[in-house]
Amino acid sequence: MVRLPVSGAASYTPFRSKAELRNVLVELCPEGEFSQSDVDEIYWHLARIIGQWSAEQDRPDIAPLAKTLKVMGRQLEAMSGILRGHETGLRDRHDIEIVSQLASLLALDPEVGSRDQAHELIDRFRRDAAKLFHACLIAADDLKRQVGKSGRPPLDWHHDFAALLRAIAAKAGIKPSLHKDRISNERGGWLPDAALALETFLHPDMRSSGAEARGKRLDRSKSRLNKMNRQNPSRG
Repeated sequence: MVRLPVSGAASYTPFRSKAELRNVLVELCPEGEFSQSDVDEIYWHLARIIGQWSAEQDRPDIAPLAKTLKVMGRQLEAMSGILRGHETGLRDRHDIEIVSQLASLLALDPEVGSRDQAHELIDRFRRDAAKLFHACLIAADDLKRQVGKSGRPPLDWHHDFAALLRAIAAKAGIKPSLHKDRISNERGGWLPDAALALETFLHPDMRSSGAEARGKRLDRSKSRLNKMNRQNPSRG
């Protein structure tokens, strides 16, 4: 199903503390120097990545939303039609009686006070229902024209995660290596090690299922980031 585009993302507290993050950075980058403000920035970045992932998971499907709006619109249209029963002209006896019963009951309410006021209240509600009916149809059509993405939520958040790993490596003067042994097919390099360590700060559902899955994610993110840097060199 087509999903709504992400409209924003909140920040969530990472699953480990800032003190633990500092220790992890020291282990990953023995020669690097990270101030408290650096640690705070990286911690905040991890929080924002979790929020981005959460927003992707919560993207609702467009089709059920559009269907509900259309159902609401039809119900409002039917209500608006019935509530015209007190108007002059040829009206269905059933509708006339419905409005009469409502007006009699509403007139007993001290805040309404009379049948004339009750009919005015009913007429105002009928006009509002008609407006809502048209709004529901327009909203349903607008949803169908939304440019959303189909299928499972993408791993766009992981590209930000990989970019953060690269930024950490750059600050520490480390080459963010990523390779796969041609004989054993084992993944290796600084990036997989850093990803393994920093994934522990993310939501458990965001973490890679194993070394191969982690490597594939990093490969995809590396290709995406390299492409983005070629298109906009100032990002590199």
